[in-house]
Amino acid sequence: MSQCVPPIPIRPCVLKYLGKTHNLWLRSTLMLEHQAFEKGLSLQIKPKQTTEFYEQESITPPQQEILDSLAELYSLLQEEDMWAGLWQKRCKYSETATAIAYEQHGFFEQAQESYEKAMDKAKKEHERSNASPAIFPEYQLWEDHWIRCSKELNQWEALTEYGQSKGHINPYLVLECAWRVSNWTAMKEALVQVEVSCPKEMAWKVNMYRGYLAICHPEEQQLSFIERLVEMASGLAIREWRRLPHVVSHVHTPLLQAAQQIIELQEAAQINAGLQPTNLGRSNSLHDMKTVVKTWRNRLPIVSDDLSHWSSVFMWRQHHYQAIVTAYENSSQHDPSSNNAMLGVHASASAIIQYGKIARKQGLVNVALDILSRIHTIPTVPIVDCFQKIRQQVKCYLQLAGVMGKNECMQGLEVIESTNLKYFTKEMTAEFYALKGMFLAQINKSEEANKAFSAAVQMHDVLVKAWAMWGDYLENIFVKERQLHLGVSAITCYLHACRHQNESKSRKYLAKVLWLLSFDDDKNTLADAVDKYCIGVPPIQWLAWIPQLLTCLVGSEGKLLLNLISQVGRVYPQAVYFPIRTLYLTLKIEQRERYKSDSGQQQPSSVGNQSHSASDPGPIRATAPMWRCSRIMHMQRELHPTLLSSLEGIVDQMVWFRENWHEEVLRQLQQGLAKCYSVAFEKSGAVSDAKITPHTLNFVKKLVSTFGVGLENVSNVSTMFSSAASESLARRAQATAQDPVFQKLKGQFTTDFDFSVPGSMKLHNLISKLKKWIKILEAKTKQLPKFFLIEEKCRFLSNFSAQTAEVEIPGEFLMPKPTHYYIKIARFMPRVEIVQKHNTAARRLYIRGHNGKIYPYLVMNDACLTESRREERVLQLLRLLNPCLEKRKETTKRHLFFTVPRVVAVSPQMRLVEDNPSSLSLVEIYKQRCAKKGIEHDNPISRYYDRLATVQARGTQASHQVLRDILKEVQSNMVPRSMLKEWALHTFPNATDYWTFRKMFTIQLALIGFAEFVLHLNRLNPEMLQIAQDTGKLNVAYFRFDINDATGDLDANRPVPFRLTPNISEFLTTIGVSGPLTASMIAVARCFAQPNFKVDGILKTVLRDEIIAWHKKTQEDTSSPLSAAGQPENMDGQQLVSLVQKAVTAIMTRLHNLAQFEGGESKVNTLVAAANSLDNLCRMDPAWHPWL
Repeated sequence: MSQCVPPIPIRPCVLKYLGKTHNLWLRSTLMLEHQAFEKGLSLQIKPKQTTEFYEQESITPPQQEILDSLAELYSLLQEEDMWAGLWQKRCKYSETATAIAYEQHGFFEQAQESYEKAMDKAKKEHERSNASPAIFPEYQLWEDHWIRCSKELNQWEALTEYGQSKGHINPYLVLECAWRVSNWTAMKEALVQVEVSCPKEMAWKVNMYRGYLAICHPEEQQLSFIERLVEMASGLAIREWRRLPHVVSHVHTPLLQAAQQIIELQEAAQINAGLQPTNLGRSNSLHDMKTVVKTWRNRLPIVSDDLSHWSSVFMWRQHHYQAIVTAYENSSQHDPSSNNAMLGVHASASAIIQYGKIARKQGLVNVALDILSRIHTIPTVPIVDCFQKIRQQVKCYLQLAGVMGKNECMQGLEVIESTNLKYFTKEMTAEFYALKGMFLAQINKSEEANKAFSAAVQMHDVLVKAWAMWGDYLENIFVKERQLHLGVSAITCYLHACRHQNESKSRKYLAKVLWLLSFDDDKNTLADAVDKYCIGVPPIQWLAWIPQLLTCLVGSEGKLLLNLISQVGRVYPQAVYFPIRTLYLTLKIEQRERYKSDSGQQQPSSVGNQSHSASDPGPIRATAPMWRCSRIMHMQRELHPTLLSSLEGIVDQMVWFRENWHEEVLRQLQQGLAKCYSVAFEKSGAVSDAKITPHTLNFVKKLVSTFGVGLENVSNVSTMFSSAASESLARRAQATAQDPVFQKLKGQFTTDFDFSVPGSMKLHNLISKLKKWIKILEAKTKQLPKFFLIEEKCRFLSNFSAQTAEVEIPGEFLMPKPTHYYIKIARFMPRVEIVQKHNTAARRLYIRGHNGKIYPYLVMNDACLTESRREERVLQLLRLLNPCLEKRKETTKRHLFFTVPRVVAVSPQMRLVEDNPSSLSLVEIYKQRCAKKGIEHDNPISRYYDRLATVQARGTQASHQVLRDILKEVQSNMVPRSMLKEWALHTFPNATDYWTFRKMFTIQLALIGFAEFVLHLNRLNPEMLQIAQDTGKLNVAYFRFDINDATGDLDANRPVPFRLTPNISEFLTTIGVSGPLTASMIAVARCFAQPNFKVDGILKTVLRDEIIAWHKKTQEDTSSPLSAAGQPENMDGQQLVSLVQKAVTAIMTRLHNLAQFEGGESKVNTLVAAANSLDNLCRMDPAWHPWL
């Protein structure tokens, strides 16, 4: 019925009923959304104004029904962000909008307060006049969400009272709260009432609660019923599961949580059976009980679960821990020697501590302190639990001190000072000293803080946290005072903190170590400290930082880090070999280029053999960094001969994957066109007079002279690889030269790009010629075979198997895994496909892992030595940021996680890029839709410049209004707002698939927009955005830091903060933009702003490499003098530190601005409105496709 044209009208309440009763959830939701927008729900995305009231008259009764039904479906689907986005558009009271915003981000105390304010306000209005029925849904919302906030804030006593209040009895609420406060009589009465009129989706819960009563009601314990009740509850829960959409998402969470509660009902019955007087003395019943308690301790809810679910699990367990204590204490009067009651005491105490810890991690610090204080209700708490309780309490004050200030620091100090330390072990006392040092440092008692840290590590040398805190303290002083001995101490502390803990926790400390090297003196005092103290650090800790270590290897500190990198290369040969091989070859190419430009000699040197020794034959001297690289590679070859000869063999065969001559020319023409478009936009002030820039002219001339023979350092590469490479290149050159089509095209090409012809220097003439040739070559490429077989050309790859050598699949070591389970290559699959991706003709290679899965990789020839490393640097940063997102409730709950493909450079001009065969770029979608409509995809760009030229011909400059008109004209005649949405509807006809794709697309776009704006990355062009059709995940090929070539600062001037163009916002809908998109951005910003993630430390280390590379490039461009060793001068430390600090400050300022959340308002709303505003979009470069 939904497909009928014109649509069949169905009433919203009927749609809602069909949706939830007949498993048409998402089809109904999409139809209701459509109705809501048709009936005039505003499509405008605007920043919220605090004064703005939504007039209740503006919503008509039919609209009201649509919005109520839609809101209820969102709520039942657990789509909190969509629900919030919808309600914030339609609520009458501004307090409601504020409360919803607070609740969305887990600020339940503030949300509860706002709901109460709204209720007070409505009460006052009622005293004056009657309320209209239209506002009842909002009243209902206040009550439901006030109750939710109370649950999250652990206020169960108050809720039980509220549920029993006269004239407004709510048996469902009483049922949920009474058992937590051990009011079994009230629970029994409520259960009787609920059973009479229970909706079927609650049936499993009623049976579970019957079970709770059967075990815990003191007068009516009936353990024999439990098995039957567990069976019924499970069956009913499974029946509910079948009524939900087939793709698992938030709506399934309550049933997954139910599964844990039902199984723990069964286990609780086992405990209570063992506590019956007849079984109490038996050893096997005690053994069974210990097993259940141990299982419970290990089976925790997950980070993203609400605190109310943690409370359901922990409070249920508490009843049984107490039962164990009571039973054994009563029996121990007959047998004083048994100490079995302690099993219950310890379990009870550690559950309270764990519960308090989770409340603290979810930001509910007052709730956490309240929970922790309940430990005093347990008699004789074990020492280890006392320690953990005080530790959590101190951490609560530490967290508050970050927000509130000194007062909380003093409270935290007081807790430590008033603790009697004589009962604790050395390790516990040491941790208290370290925490005390942290508080003292915060209130500026520096000397005392230093003493506390020192005492902590003397007392317990292997206490990682103490070393790390002391390192932080010393680093802060060192950066202010710049006394090198403090820097050495800080580095020593950080390296001690990495000696014996899991890899992910040590990343932030090693980042600090690498950053501190920027402050080194001429004697390399700090690098010396790293060399001396890195011995205890396990090599795995360095894997995430290999690119940074290699930057150091090239710098003056390189000679001192040679040992360290050799150590890592010994244990993880593959992780070090490819990067260092690429670095070595890059240095070699750079040295040769320098040699050429110095001596003016054009002869290539003959380095045919593979021995990269320092005494290379030929006139080129190996620089010190080249010598260091070759030394490490030699060492690796001696230690792992089989593995490294296999790696060399694999890379050697990759040369057969080079592009054909026309693919190469096509790629270069596309690069040339992109260059021309950016010049055209710079010179859009005078379109018809725009001339080609010298840089572009050189590029095109070079392209003409080397037409199809490759201008990519071919001679250099061929001299470095072994036989297969030179053979394949020679064959390609020969085949190309003999191809008559090639000869004919080459002639036409040379004539076309003859710059002596009049008018040929005009930019727009060149653009149209480039477009013509791109078409010719695209047509030619389409006729080529789409795949080839590996055995035809690559015997080594074809014969390779797991027996040849143990080679991990590419990129396995980019991020170390906690499991240490790495996937090895079993075989290379026989078919290699030729695909158009990332603006080039790439070869897709399929690798079968030893786990049976197939991993597709693209072999890319995108030869640009410096840019490739810059792109990989941003990918590395995103990989390092991902673990932070997994640790915070608000980000894991929304499944926020950067999609980062693996990219491994195997040589300076070639890399392997992890691929998803189902993915395609936004531009490809656009081209598909244009072809369907029969319009040229670059017509809008031509139209833009034609219009500008027409206006300029009249002698005036294009006003802002003209730019707006051009954008509107393109939207109405060429690229409608609904193009992307039409593609998605066509690709995903099933409502569940469409919904899931759109939801994933929204949160991934939020992450990408956040990264582009906060990290100051280059603008997101539509060809960079890769969309995976099987998952909805988005990744970007390739982001780079947007650094000003002249100054080295991050560029921050752009009309729009990130990509949220009309087509994208139409597809996501306004509810999607103001709901999930905005909420996800706020959640990510708040996550990275957490001080304990030390994001600024990670940024400094990654940007240090970026600035060093920028400096090297500016030196090469200006041909600065070389040092005595024949290599460019290293960057001045002071300049490096100040540039990096400036960049990091710019990033952190943006981050903290977005993370601020005062009064439920965030800067993100303003940014989203700016990104979506036509006034800003029309000022963007047309090659960015602002209409798409």
